[in-house]
Amino acid sequence: MGLYAAICFIILSVTLTWGEKPECPQVCKCPENPTCPLGTSQDTCGCGCNVCVQDIDAECDGFRPCDNMKNLTCDYQLDPMRKQGVCKDPEEDSAPMLDSPTCKPATEWTPCSKTCGFGNSIRITYEEETCVPKAERRLCMIRPCKGQYTRANYTVLKPTNACSRVLRWSRPLHVRFRDCLSSLPLLPRFCGHCSDGRLCSPSVTETRPVAFQCTHLDRKVIRQVMWVRRCTCGGKGSKKGKGKKKLKVRPMELGKEDTEEIEEVEEI
Repeated sequence: MGLYAAICFIILSVTLTWGEKPECPQVCKCPENPTCPLGTSQDTCGCGCNVCVQDIDAECDGFRPCDNMKNLTCDYQLDPMRKQGVCKDPEEDSAPMLDSPTCKPATEWTPCSKTCGFGNSIRITYEEETCVPKAERRLCMIRPCKGQYTRANYTVLKPTNACSRVLRWSRPLHVRFRDCLSSLPLLPRFCGHCSDGRLCSPSVTETRPVAFQCTHLDRKVIRQVMWVRRCTCGGKGSKKGKGKKKLKVRPMELGKEDTEEIEEVEEI
């Protein structure tokens, strides 16, 4: 009975030892002839198995120990249950963080490349960590060209004595860019015309993502688009016609894409 009790005590002690280590299996089972590029080591569960060592940033546990020749330890900070960790170098983790370089601020957006219809606007931004310059592009439309959306009506939002500065469609329409159609009908703002001959152009804009459905693609495409907030009259031109000019609202033709039933509207 004494020998039997001793054997039971040893088995119980080993079981409790394994049970106290969540990273260890409940039953020891050594892998057969493991192929280890970085070499082998004894497991940390007390099973006496030769197991493969793990490199930095690799997953680790009791049967996947970290390579102690590289001073790596198994870090369980991301797993409170301590079932799986990541091999880390304590010296590297304790090294002071270098301050990120101070990069130049992003440039202003360039004026729209076209005075009517869709054009492009570009600005330069800089990566936060490397300060590498990167060009960002957005679509822009100051106003539709003649012959586009010819059944739409314009609503004047901010009339002045000199110009009808900010216009908007009276009803939302789908916007077309090349062979792509906006997924939702939109109510963008446009710059009107100055009665004294000066140029009416955007003075305040913002950039918003717009989803387009393209005929050559079987999916939606997100494009960054300029939204006009304010317009101003500037540049060279005659000063005639200082009196208030009545704006003529002309009908504009709806394309086939604009006859869809409107269920959702994005308004700016």
